[in-house]
Amino acid sequence: MAESLYDRYMKSTAAYRAHVVECGKCSPTVAGCTAGRGLYELFGRLQDAYLARLRHS
Repeated sequence: MAESLYDRYMKSTAAYRAHVVECGKCSPTVAGCTAGRGLYELFGRLQDAYLARLRHS
């Protein structure tokens, strides 16, 4: 079964938080490296989609 939007959203934030712990350039609010930017952008897109779905349900 495919993962729900919520599950993907939560996984993306967990992945970014784990990256921040290991990366010296990224912080919880600023993606300072290429890998961090990709993870942060994915998190942002999934968060936007999840919140939009909540507003329209």
